[in-house]
Amino acid sequence: MKKEALSPRQLSVAVLTGGMSAAAAAAGRADWRWLLAAGALGVLLGWLLLRRVGGRALHPVLRWLYAGWAVVLMAETLGRSAERLHQGAGAVGGAGWLMVLLALPLLWMGWGGGTAFFRAVEIFWLAALAATAAILLLGLPRVDWRWVLEPGGGWEESLAGAAGILSAGLFTLPQLYNVKEEPGGIRRGLVWLGALACVSAALSTLTAGLLSPAVAAQVEGPFFVAAGLLGDSARLEGLVSALWLLPDLTLAGLLSRSWGERRWPALGAALALALALTGAAEGLPVWTPALGTAALAALTAAFPPGGKK
Repeated sequence: MKKEALSPRQLSVAVLTGGMSAAAAAAGRADWRWLLAAGALGVLLGWLLLRRVGGRALHPVLRWLYAGWAVVLMAETLGRSAERLHQGAGAVGGAGWLMVLLALPLLWMGWGGGTAFFRAVEIFWLAALAATAAILLLGLPRVDWRWVLEPGGGWEESLAGAAGILSAGLFTLPQLYNVKEEPGGIRRGLVWLGALACVSAALSTLTAGLLSPAVAAQVEGPFFVAAGLLGDSARLEGLVSALWLLPDLTLAGLLSRSWGERRWPALGAALALALALTGAAEGLPVWTPALGTAALAALTAAFPPGGKK
């Protein structure tokens, strides 16, 4: 049976929703000005890579490199999400059991076809968009703009955060061979990528304006702490943290799709879970994910793409 092609909008929605997972993690650690500058550069690089790859499959060597790096980024996402929920619940002990629970939907989605995953993301993103809009509408009137103008985070943390956010766009490239060609599809995709950079900068602005950069640098999960201030209760922080599982799972699911079709994405998710349980991904230096993503983008531009779909 012929595999159903994806639409450009489905990929764009996955980029925005999945990128919000890394955006929340970077908020309070990365300066919003760096995020805007990196977003503009990311849109330019995205245009160049889309022109390079076109509607063709990636080089076989690149496909394996994408799959391998996706395992590292998935493990980082699982560990970050599980640790956030673990700390928010005040639980005692390790967060390994939460990583297993979070990996179960990835294994299930990876066992099925890619079209089912991307259709589900079209539903996920509406909830994530509503939550983000509500937080911004409630929080921006309470922002102290003097804190916003203060430097927030060093350039290393800012660039590392931006690379993590924009990696959601990079990992759509393995899917381009199965996307229906539409007039203006590339331009619209870059608009969604630019919107992700703007949303990321807004979340960082909100966090700095509610906590101050000095306080944000000292707390765990500053974005979610700032969200808790909006309701004057830790309950709102826990609610936002739980809602943000939708972007987390979207990002991890998008990364797993770089393993291909059939049952391969489930294998990638299983390897990521094993890596996350070892804690090796959490011990990486802050700039390692950024360097790996930049190297992958450079190799994508250097290697000739494969044949048509």
